[in-house]
Amino acid sequence: MQRMKKSFRKQIIDDIFQFSNKSNSFELIEKKYQPIKKETLIAELIQVGIMPEVFEHDSSEEKLWSKFSDIILAKSLELLGLKSEVLRTRGNSADVYSKAKNYTLVSDAKCFRLSRTAKNQKDFKVKALDDWRRQDTYALLVSPLSQYPADRSQIYHQAIEQNVTLLSYVHLQFLIDKGIKGDLEKLWKTSACVKKNYKAADQKRGTTYWHAIDTLICEITKQPLGILKKYKEQEIGKTKEVGQEGINYWTSKIEEFKKLNREQAIKLLIKAQKIEQKIETIKKAIERVNII
Repeated sequence: MQRMKKSFRKQIIDDIFQFSNKSNSFELIEKKYQPIKKETLIAELIQVGIMPEVFEHDSSEEKLWSKFSDIILAKSLELLGLKSEVLRTRGNSADVYSKAKNYTLVSDAKCFRLSRTAKNQKDFKVKALDDWRRQDTYALLVSPLSQYPADRSQIYHQAIEQNVTLLSYVHLQFLIDKGIKGDLEKLWKTSACVKKNYKAADQKRGTTYWHAIDTLICEITKQPLGILKKYKEQEIGKTKEVGQEGINYWTSKIEEFKKLNREQAIKLLIKAQKIEQKIETIKKAIERVNII
């Protein structure tokens, strides 16, 4: 009987579990996925921003998936004509650095779990990205479109004031699929477009911001808005598909927990509450008091 081929997402998840405990995990994942073919990237880009539920919170696997998203963002920008690389520095730095003929761009890729509650401005760090820009010309933040905050969120005002461009993975997908190379500088100046073309009262609204982004994307690609809308509809379908993956995972966990005996359930609860780590932290705090 012929074995069913793994989906792209399942393959990445398996690779991350395999590589995450190795000291060179980033190099391994970069070596495998940096050469990704354009056709594959276009087909799979949408799901990159959705963190798999199977990874534990704050685990090495979760962190490696975030690095994987940086690799894919750098590759996406490269396909759009910008020489790009993932930065290896830790903290106080953007994730991706890109260079065009007349400007530089720093970028940050965001990934979220669908099981997380509503995101807020702190999750997007627009101001931090502006700070990380330093002498570089422009700044870009990429997230799943469905995970950006509601219409009245502060991040839109911050993005306009700090000139940080907000994009979604579906916008990147659209640009790449339409063969755009270079000529993107007007996109990195979205804040100027909003200030020029929209009323001051509307400039803080998400609907205004995304209208401006969609308009610029369609100008760059010379495509009607209706075509971009179809791509967004496909994103909704892919998000629902990946969401079902998460539902199936947690449903299986419920069934797994039902089979535990009392002792196993207690051990699992202690681990989930991180009680032993909290006890150790308190012990260390007491020791430090004596030293002081």
